[in-house]
Amino acid sequence: MTKKPGFYLFPMLFFTSAAAADYKADIGYQALLTQLGANTPTGAGVNVVHAEASLVESRDHSDYPIYAPNIRNTQFAGKTFSFPGKKASTAPSGHADSVGARFYGKDSIANGIGNIASYDANAWIDSLISPTALAPFNASRIANHSWVGKGDTVPETAMILRLVDRQVQRNQFIQVVGMHNSLSDSPLLGSAYNAIAVGRTDGRQDRGSDAVDSLYISGRTRPDLVAPQTTTSGATPIVAAAAALLVETGHKGGANLSQGSINIEGVGTVYNAERAETVKAALLAGADRATQNTSTTDNIVDYRSSGHQTLNGLDDRFGAGQLNILHSYQIIAGGEQDSLEDGGAANGIGLAGFDVDTAFGGLASNSLATYKFAAATALNLQASLVWNLGVSNDLNLTTTLYDLNLELFDATAQNIAAFSASSADNSENLWLRLVTGHDYELRVKSGEASPFSWDYALAWHMSPLQSAPVPLPGAFSLFLSVLGGFGWLVRGKRCNTEVF
Repeated sequence: MTKKPGFYLFPMLFFTSAAAADYKADIGYQALLTQLGANTPTGAGVNVVHAEASLVESRDHSDYPIYAPNIRNTQFAGKTFSFPGKKASTAPSGHADSVGARFYGKDSIANGIGNIASYDANAWIDSLISPTALAPFNASRIANHSWVGKGDTVPETAMILRLVDRQVQRNQFIQVVGMHNSLSDSPLLGSAYNAIAVGRTDGRQDRGSDAVDSLYISGRTRPDLVAPQTTTSGATPIVAAAAALLVETGHKGGANLSQGSINIEGVGTVYNAERAETVKAALLAGADRATQNTSTTDNIVDYRSSGHQTLNGLDDRFGAGQLNILHSYQIIAGGEQDSLEDGGAANGIGLAGFDVDTAFGGLASNSLATYKFAAATALNLQASLVWNLGVSNDLNLTTTLYDLNLELFDATAQNIAAFSASSADNSENLWLRLVTGHDYELRVKSGEASPFSWDYALAWHMSPLQSAPVPLPGAFSLFLSVLGGFGWLVRGKRCNTEVF
C-alpha cells in the first residue's frame, strides 16, 4: 500500500489507574471468584497477541515506531514478550501499558496469561497476508485491537477486513476489537464480521458497521457488547481477558465439556467449547441487559427501548449488553448439549450451555435444530446464535455468508414466542421472560433457499427473575480436583490507524 506522509495529533484521554480494579464486580468477576475460589480460571496457557497503532516520531511513520508495552512495568512481571514485527518499538507506549494491564497484567482478570506477542498494527496486518493463511504466531488464540483506522483505499480496507475474518474462521483466532469513541468512518476493525466488537456501557461510542463494499455494508449491529469503562481502549482488553478465561475453561475441560474438536495447524487441538464462535456466543448470551454498576454512574437502563432494537435482537448502542463473565463461564461450563436432531437428550437442555453443529443447513433433519426445555420456574432467557463469514484461501479472498435464524417456539401455547432473523448479520439473539410452566423449543433454522453445510455455535443462559444466582452446572466439578485516549492518527504503509 502507498505510504502517506504526515500524522495527525488528537487530544489524549488518559486512563485512570483506579479503573483497572474497580470494574471487576460490575462484570461478574467477583461473583465468579466467590463461587470458584482458587479454581477460578486465569487465562493460563492461553497465548495472545497485543496489537497497537504506533505512536511514531518520523514524518513517514516508518523509522521510529512506538507501540510496545513497558516490559519492566510491574504489571507485567513474569510475562514473556515476543516482538514478531520487522521494526522494534523504540520506546514504551503508555497506551499499550494501559491496555496490557487490563488484558494480561497482574491486576487483570486474566493475569495467568504468560505469553504475549506485541505487534505494531501494520506489522500485524502484514502477518495476515499469506495465500496459505499462516497459523497465528506462537499459537496465539486471542488478539486485542485497541485501535481504529482505514486503508489508504477502499480495496485495501476491504482486503484487511477479509484477512481478519479469515483468521478467525480458519484458525479459531479470536479477534477482540474496539469501536471508535465517537461517531466515525473507521471500518478497521469493528466492521469485521467474525470479530468481537466492543463498546462502552455509556453507549457513546461509534455504532454500526461502516460502508466499505457490497459485502461490508453499513448498518450491521456493532458493537457486540460493552464493558464499564470511559473509553473503548479500556473496555476492549477487559472483554479480551474474559475471552481468555473462556478459552482456558473450554480447553482444560476437553472432552468433558465438548463433543468434538478440530486440529489447527500450528495451534493444536481446539475443542468445541473454545472455538471462536462458541466464545463469542457465550459472551453475547451471558451479557447483562440491565446493570447496577458501582465503578461508574453509567448503567444500561433502557435496553432495546424504542428505536434501538436491531434486527438481530440486540441494541444498537450496547449490543448484547454489558460483559458478565460469571454468566458466560456458566455457559461454557454447562457443556455442549446436542439438538434433538443430532441425538440430544429428550428431557431437554440445562439452564446454561452451548452447542456446536459443524454441518448445518443440509436437507431433511439437518435444516432444523431443536433444543427443548421447560420453564418450571420464573426464568429469563438469553440465547445467541453465532456463525462465521467464510473466507476462501484464494487470491480473491472469496466470501460466503449464510443466513441462519433463531426462534423460540412456545410448545404449550403453540405459537412463536420470539424470533431473530436478520439477513445482514452473522448472529441472532433472543432476550425474553419465559412463562412459568410452559414447554419451549429453541430452534435454529436456515434462511437459505438451497441446502448448504456450515458450522454454528448456539449459547443460552436462563436465570431466575429474582436476584439469586444461577447454580454452577455440574461441569464445575472439573475445576475443583489507544481506545483509552484517542491520541494519534497514524497514516502508514498498510492502513491508517488510531489509538483511542
